[in-house]
Amino acid sequence: MNTDVTGNDLPATDAKPRMHLPQVAYVGAATVVLVAIGGFLAPQSVSASAFLTLLPFMSILGVAAIGQHLVVQQRGFDISVAGIISLSAVIVTNYAERGAGAGPIVIAVLLALAAGAGTGAINGFFVTLLRVPPLVTTIGINALAIGVTVHISGGVPRAVPDALAGLALGRTLGVPNTFIVMLVVAAIVIFIERRTVIGRQFIAIGTNPAAARALGVRVTAYSWLTYTAAGLFFALAGVMLSGFVSVPTIMSGNEYMLSTVAAVVVGGNALTGGRASIPATIVGAFFLTYLGQLVLSVGFERAVQDVVKAAIIILGVALPGIVRRLRNS
Repeated sequence: MNTDVTGNDLPATDAKPRMHLPQVAYVGAATVVLVAIGGFLAPQSVSASAFLTLLPFMSILGVAAIGQHLVVQQRGFDISVAGIISLSAVIVTNYAERGAGAGPIVIAVLLALAAGAGTGAINGFFVTLLRVPPLVTTIGINALAIGVTVHISGGVPRAVPDALAGLALGRTLGVPNTFIVMLVVAAIVIFIERRTVIGRQFIAIGTNPAAARALGVRVTAYSWLTYTAAGLFFALAGVMLSGFVSVPTIMSGNEYMLSTVAAVVVGGNALTGGRASIPATIVGAFFLTYLGQLVLSVGFERAVQDVVKAAIIILGVALPGIVRRLRNS
């Protein structure tokens, strides 16, 4: 028995659903092709040690990309990802000394997560209640977050507590701890989206806000909470990043501004909202991280990565329109 967005049972239907490959299969196939090309161009990039080195970077991007994914599902963008990641990293390094114990570290991490969620809530307030376009809002809030980051740090990078660095750099049963954190976050979000009324209503809003509102769904509240949740995930990525790099800079979140959107696009998710695949976004994060490693391995400059990410985003925005025009011609 199926259910609607409010959780009520719908009558059964005899129509057989069309068989199709899951979205993650397509981006997975593209990733396999990329790795095969990488094995040919730079054999060292496909070794076990190379992949283990890659996973923490991919995991940090994956957690941040999940936050961006949720916002994109609601037909928005969140550029403040860069500022929130930098802010959360600086909060951890400035409110817990290098030799701090578990208590101060937990407090610093909670402060960082609260700052991220609070910044996301501010985004949500301007976007949902004041009707300021998401791009304009998040660009402004990103600048504000960077300003607060500079104020807190005084422009001087500091080291994270040794215990936090050890946790971020450590492995459990040979698997990087950062990767385990990403899997847990992804599993929780996937469960909520697929198995709860809240998740179904969330997807319905992204697919057709007017129809969802007509069914009694609180569209404004959901959209506000989406930006708040995104800010929380960005902050968690910032905490993970600070522990992994040990001495984060005040601009350490900058590279995630394009990367998170590109991961969503590479995952084949529509930028117009609605149904989307978090597993596909995570594979997209792996694709981008490996692509970045491959670019460096074959001797190109790091700036090439940004060019590739920008090209991916442009194609992701333009391609649906091109396909529609071709179908109608």
